[in-house]
Amino acid sequence: MGQRLRLSGHAAAAWPDRHPADVIDLIMADHRRIRRLSESLEVAARHHADSGQDWMLAHVWQRLAGLLGAHTRAEEEICYPLCRCSRPDAGRRRGAIDDHEDIREAIGEASLQRVGSPLWWRAVRAVVAASAGHLGREERDVLPCCLARLTVSQRRELGRQWLRFIAAWRLDAQPEFRSGLPGGRTGLS
Repeated sequence: MGQRLRLSGHAAAAWPDRHPADVIDLIMADHRRIRRLSESLEVAARHHADSGQDWMLAHVWQRLAGLLGAHTRAEEEICYPLCRCSRPDAGRRRGAIDDHEDIREAIGEASLQRVGSPLWWRAVRAVVAASAGHLGREERDVLPCCLARLTVSQRRELGRQWLRFIAAWRLDAQPEFRSGLPGGRTGLS
């Protein structure tokens, strides 16, 4: 009877003030989701090759592109402004922002192509490669430099801001980031 209901990530995000989460935990959870969705693209590709249907491939891609869009913007708006590190560390932060721009550019290129086409795959593979390299560098360099030096209270406040940002992004995101394609198209046409 005295057990507390443990909210899932989505339910906790609905009440960011009641369930403070450490921003580093939220970032790392996103990184795990990005890696899983990247791996899921390969599974979907095998299914696509067997069935010739684009819907599964498009669905996984839409989720990955949307997550990357929200995640990169949240980092830039919530976390990176706090990075007041030495000159070499500031260069790492600039490199992380450059990675984000490369990822967004490749997402945009993929959005112009038909799902499953060779040009689409080239752009998607560029997204996956850029994000994989970025996640490793960020976990190794940017997060320890910028966020690990904050107090637990500060990190929880950033966690609240992060959850609010992501919730607003989901409601207000541009259609191309919700679907991974301009105008919310699925790329199946």
